[in-house]
Amino acid sequence: MRTSSSLRKLRPAKVRSATRRRLFERQLARLPLGRDPGVVQMGSTPGGWMIPSGLLGQSWLCYCAGIGGDISFDLELISRHDATVRAFDPVADYVEDAMRKAGGEPRFSAYQAAIAVDDGPLRMQVTHHEHSSSVSGAGLYDSKTYVELPGRSLPSLMAELGDTHVDLLKLDMEGAEYEVVPTLDLRGLGVKIFSTQMHHNGSVRQARSLVAQLSRDGYELVGSKPAVKLTFARKDLLA
Repeated sequence: MRTSSSLRKLRPAKVRSATRRRLFERQLARLPLGRDPGVVQMGSTPGGWMIPSGLLGQSWLCYCAGIGGDISFDLELISRHDATVRAFDPVADYVEDAMRKAGGEPRFSAYQAAIAVDDGPLRMQVTHHEHSSSVSGAGLYDSKTYVELPGRSLPSLMAELGDTHVDLLKLDMEGAEYEVVPTLDLRGLGVKIFSTQMHHNGSVRQARSLVAQLSRDGYELVGSKPAVKLTFARKDLLA
């Protein structure tokens, strides 16, 4: 006889979500990559990103949104390229944990904020996954638990922190990328390398449309990692 715990694991909504995620990731894995400017994985296997390391300059300013308990990518940017990294996450525990893991590294700092279109509080869904504290402002999870957390626009954060540009921008937004990324003026922000994760709350068509918009804005897809972590480089840097 199945226990109540095993029955919960077989909820139809959860099964549908898992199936949709697998199909979404399988189709997005077929996206064609452009020129290869020496892409390497930076960071741990679960938390890393495919990055054109040869394009990174020394002492770049990097904004990394979506800490999620793993700052291996952030720390490798610092160790390999002498970067300054500002990390952001709406979950206070992740921010505090990141500062502990950084061990006093002066080029790393972390702030509690969900990247959003505008400044203001966001109603965010708490994940259904055990052993995770992630939240989503885009209905990504099979959960009915919500919290209110601070949302901040990138220009607002940059103004507060005194930054006039961002060289590398990484956004892992738990499904909010379909709302936020189309509003960003990446070239105006100075972004040379842009990475984002596509989530299955959006359709394959939405994801492809976002990739097409980034191409029109002057960014070429140069790296892809399972779970649909995509990296784009500014086309003029690839010439």
